[in-house]
Amino acid sequence: MLRSMLLEGFRSFEQTTTLPLAPLTILAGPNNVGKSSVIQALLAFVQSEQMQNGDSLLLSGAWCDLGAFDQVVSAGLPADQQLFSIGLTGTTLFADTVDSLWSFGPSPDPTSPSATILGVAYSADDSTGRVTRTPDGFVWAINETVNAQTERRSEALARFEHPGRIFGVSDRMLSEFLTPLDSGRTQYVGPYRAPPQPLYTPRTSNVGPPLGRYGEHTAELLFRNRTQRTDVLAPDAPSQDPQPLLSAVNAWWSHIFAGSLALQIDAPARLGFTLAIDTPSAERLGLGQVGLGLSQALPIVAASLVSKPGDLILVDTPEAHLHPGAQHRLADLFLALARSGRQVIVETHSEHIVNAARLAVKAGMPRDDVSILFFEQEDGRTVVQSIELDDHGRALRWPAGFFDQAAKDLADLLR
Repeated sequence: MLRSMLLEGFRSFEQTTTLPLAPLTILAGPNNVGKSSVIQALLAFVQSEQMQNGDSLLLSGAWCDLGAFDQVVSAGLPADQQLFSIGLTGTTLFADTVDSLWSFGPSPDPTSPSATILGVAYSADDSTGRVTRTPDGFVWAINETVNAQTERRSEALARFEHPGRIFGVSDRMLSEFLTPLDSGRTQYVGPYRAPPQPLYTPRTSNVGPPLGRYGEHTAELLFRNRTQRTDVLAPDAPSQDPQPLLSAVNAWWSHIFAGSLALQIDAPARLGFTLAIDTPSAERLGLGQVGLGLSQALPIVAASLVSKPGDLILVDTPEAHLHPGAQHRLADLFLALARSGRQVIVETHSEHIVNAARLAVKAGMPRDDVSILFFEQEDGRTVVQSIELDDHGRALRWPAGFFDQAAKDLADLLR
């Protein structure tokens, strides 16, 4: 699980910026102030690991498109300081707590959508070290207190056959020891989601997010995992026992949209996958025959319910096409994920999602389990404020511009 993230020289994060992360992290603020950059930086790591990209960070691929290096590095940096850094703190797959700082420079090929890894400094449970780039590859320097756990780690590191590669080696990926991220345990739902289709074609590659970049493989994911059970239960679930996946989808869908809804999935003649919905007034309706909000929320529900404890779920603009009440109830899903051992990072403009998280703190959710970050820009540079809550869910300091438009409009109406 990620505990914090650092950005420096990355897009509008020209100055060193540290972001505290929690089981539920909400990124809020106006448009075009850097919120998406946080998620895209994480996606760049994920796609680099999945593609085993060797000695560079893949900036454009199946998970995200950041462009070339000169489109990613902060424009305000001097010409001789065109570098950026990304720091990640959290728990790795090997149960180590690691704090790593990655430094990146331009690729030798200016047309390449990648950034060259210059070095990695890290601190783990029992060791500190540095991986430094040289003309002959990477040199690993490690200083550790030896015990059974670090001996196992050292033995694992000794198996690497290609010291010039970090994101891809013949045995395991070195990045697994240096970051809390794992491409196989990451779900991503982007802001643009595919419209309903009469037939969803099977995916031809496992590269990219499990649901596809635009949620286009949601039907297939649900069909192939239909026998799976999930412990992420809707608030009105009759039992606390894990539910079959489709039953849980229907329960959450019905909760979010305050109605009785049942999803039907089929794979006719193995040509693809179909989705239909039963409502109180009609059966076997195509998703295009009902409100758009249902189809836009389905990838979020699917990504959440196929996840397992320890997974990371990244969601951009979950409130799209949703009524305010549905936005508030969708936040119940994010809170249930955080309570059940997942980690959720949500970028949103919805005050209803933020207020639902605040109400959860008032109802007893630990304050440390929720991180609300407010983004704004000063002179073209991103500035981030962490909104501290008290035990009643009240903000100890409410920054100007933080979801205050409704209050301004009401004040104008009352004049």
